[in-house]
Amino acid sequence: MTRNPADKKNPLLIVIFLVILGAIILFPLIITIAGSFMTEQSVYLNYSSNVTTFDLVDGITQKFKKLVLIPNPVTLGQYANVLINQPSFLVLIFNSLKIALPVTIGALLSGLLTAYGFTIWKYKHKEKLFLVFIVVMLMPLQAVLVPNYIIASIFGIQRSYLAIILPGIFSPFSVFLSRQSMKVIPEAYFESAKIDGAGNLYIFIYILIPQLKSTIAAICMLTFIEYWNVVEQAIIFIDNFRLEPLSVYLSRLADGRTALIFAASCIYMFLPIWFLLSGQRDLEKGIELSGVK
Repeated sequence: MTRNPADKKNPLLIVIFLVILGAIILFPLIITIAGSFMTEQSVYLNYSSNVTTFDLVDGITQKFKKLVLIPNPVTLGQYANVLINQPSFLVLIFNSLKIALPVTIGALLSGLLTAYGFTIWKYKHKEKLFLVFIVVMLMPLQAVLVPNYIIASIFGIQRSYLAIILPGIFSPFSVFLSRQSMKVIPEAYFESAKIDGAGNLYIFIYILIPQLKSTIAAICMLTFIEYWNVVEQAIIFIDNFRLEPLSVYLSRLADGRTALIFAASCIYMFLPIWFLLSGQRDLEKGIELSGVK
């Protein structure tokens, strides 16, 4: 069978295209990391004085005086300024953790328990009820912010972290991902355990959870990153700047000192990037098990 010479070129063209696309996507990240190791004077000389972290994608040719990706000289002074001379920065990090960690833990537990209920519940209309979860999951955030605010006002929590945490805990995404993964587990496992006298709690902890490690890791990573980067909910529900998460306050942190913004942005990105790099295999496997394309 004769192979078309064009077939050999196609993989190479795809690789070249993906490399170029990856370089374009990573370009703002590279600029931010490089700028964080520059002195304030070097940043001023290399970039225009009115550049911000949000200008690195839009109008890049007009914003830069010249493009420098290798700091000269290399300094850690901006990181020292952020971590030592900006005590509010550490407070803002804890504010972000106060939101992201409870939502991650709560969404994981509620998602697994709800999905387990859908799995073992023998009810002919449960698939229609599960469809409601999917419809809610597909709704944009802006469509549910007003109902969330009304409900938070009724309970008197509209100016606290609970207004952000509670809707996040009961997010349908973790239910959907967990239930799709549980469908892969044969029902014979549950039936055999029940025959041996195991209850639902025993089955859930000792049979189900060990087989969903990748899904659990995927839920934790995706939920944590989503609420670490929370912006809209924090703007609406948090009116005290001392309680704002770092994602909202970062643009006002450095007061025009671009190098300081670069360093603060790198510290801010560290946790999400570390989670993704360290749990990449679990994330891919968890999404694969759930059947999400």
